[in-house]
Amino acid sequence: MEKISALLYKLFGFSLPEQASSQAHLVDDLYSVVMILSILGFVGVVAAITFFVIRFHRSKSEKSAYIPHNTLAETIWTVVPTIIFLGISFWGLWAFYKMNEVPDNAYKIKVTGKQWMWEYTYDRDGKEASVTDVMYVPIDTPIVLEMTSVDVLHSFFVPSFRVKRDTVPGMKTMVTFTPTKLGDFRIYCAEFCGTSHSKMKGTVRVVTKKRFNQWLNFEIKEANITDPVELGSRLFNRKGCTSCHSIDGSTIVGPSLKGIWGKDSKSTDGATHKVDADYIRESILKPQAKIVQGFDGVRMNSFAGQLSEKEIDYIIEYLKTVK
Repeated sequence: MEKISALLYKLFGFSLPEQASSQAHLVDDLYSVVMILSILGFVGVVAAITFFVIRFHRSKSEKSAYIPHNTLAETIWTVVPTIIFLGISFWGLWAFYKMNEVPDNAYKIKVTGKQWMWEYTYDRDGKEASVTDVMYVPIDTPIVLEMTSVDVLHSFFVPSFRVKRDTVPGMKTMVTFTPTKLGDFRIYCAEFCGTSHSKMKGTVRVVTKKRFNQWLNFEIKEANITDPVELGSRLFNRKGCTSCHSIDGSTIVGPSLKGIWGKDSKSTDGATHKVDADYIRESILKPQAKIVQGFDGVRMNSFAGQLSEKEIDYIIEYLKTVK
């Protein structure tokens, strides 16, 4: 059977996306057989028309013989197509159920559709991590996606895996596949979901099991950090604070933040302010309110709307430790 599938794919695979899952052949085999039947039907009909045009061509003055019906011919062209259509229907139904069989060892990933992005949530030992850019999956491992939507109807579609399933608000849907090729494969939303529907794309990245475990361990660790100082340090670097403020006493663009906690800071208007939580929060959200003396020519952009209150608290906790 595998040899037949391979042969069919060689014949008609040029018109299909790359096969990258163990279930892809279930769709492709049916497609190829329907294509063969369509070609045979087209050739047969054209051949019959050509034969009848030549065989029964008559001049305008000749009168055609009256032929009431042919029971055998009528039976054949009724029964044979019926058998073919029923066969296609049952084959399609079998393939549908086969593609939705979830192995006991399948790895579950939660997928959430939202305008206009896909969010993927992984679980390991009760700890979760969510990513939005790329969905990582290990090769040759059964995957089951438990999907929903938070706003409108979306449709999760990976052509190379031959999987497509709607994500419905307030409802959970499921799709399963086993990736068989390493590499990146595109994800599309196949349901019109609003003005940026065409931009709702994503990537499935199929990697080795070793690399997947390394990646997932890192993401789980990152997502479950609870130390506010560590979180503040990461935010300080991630938001680009280090491009203007040093923590070693040197001057880059703005004043160094080494050992500032609890000290006095003199602003350009001559006033002195104690560096506490309120001072740092105001400096982040309204950096022009109290410009440090000696830096009146430097203009810092506000981070209002870019940092949440909790994230600002993390940065404050981190700056307390910078000695």
